[in-house]
Amino acid sequence: MNNLMPELPEVETIARELKKKVVGLKITDVWADREKPFKQAGGLKKFLKEVKNKKITDVRRRAKFVVIDLEGPRTIFIHQKISGHLLYGQWKKINIEWNAVKSGPLRDDPQNKYLRIIFFLSNGHQLALSDLRRFGKVLLVDDKEIENLKELKKLGPEPLKVSFGEFKNLFSKKKGRLKPVLMDPFFIAGIGNIYSDEILWDAGYHPLKRVESLKESDLKKIYNSIRKVLNKAIKYRGDSMDDYRLPSGEKGHYQEIQNAYQQTGKKCKKRDGGTIQRLKIAGRSAHFCPIHQKL
Repeated sequence: MNNLMPELPEVETIARELKKKVVGLKITDVWADREKPFKQAGGLKKFLKEVKNKKITDVRRRAKFVVIDLEGPRTIFIHQKISGHLLYGQWKKINIEWNAVKSGPLRDDPQNKYLRIIFFLSNGHQLALSDLRRFGKVLLVDDKEIENLKELKKLGPEPLKVSFGEFKNLFSKKKGRLKPVLMDPFFIAGIGNIYSDEILWDAGYHPLKRVESLKESDLKKIYNSIRKVLNKAIKYRGDSMDDYRLPSGEKGHYQEIQNAYQQTGKKCKKRDGGTIQRLKIAGRSAHFCPIHQKL
């Protein structure tokens, strides 16, 4: 297990897929196997009172949150954390276990069987959070308070929305090693272990390079690689090397085209004669090619 939480492409994929399925439906009930995920929402009972029979008007992403807009003054924020992913389908409770009604990945893939929260919908389907490690959490936010939400307030800009000028300004007073800086959600939101490796492999920079030494031309390369890699990962519907699955229960496909992350010992796909190596930075792994990502 790699301690990976879904990153921007995975959360974006989940939000886009759910938007097609649940917008226009009402939440008729909510079940959870424990209270803890609803702690910040005032507990499950209070949460249910606020959302019951409310229509879902939109599903979107902010950083690593799936955001569910409801009619009326409330919005649901779901952070799936390390092992969580939202699923859409139909389940029945048999004894104490929830079982998917139809055969397929929802029923047959073991990563989809850890149902902790279930939203019952007005079309007879459910939206469920499968979460092996139980770190997922649900926030219920007053619409007027969204911009003041402490979980969002300190976050850096969205990497696919930030202009190059804004991106360049982020680095003006920044110090540190390149990979941890890219992974810092308060610096830029949504890039984690997988995509920091992929971005730096694509741009050609060593994960230990000091950000203070980057010139404008270097920042432009990194900026372009961020956009290229994240958009490609969204197109491939995320990376399912670990727990992450689509709302259908199926795997994403980015792991099939990975260039650096978890590719230790493999020949570099740039065909530069390099072999992907792994090192540790601040307790996290970094994967890189020593030929085109020289320090």
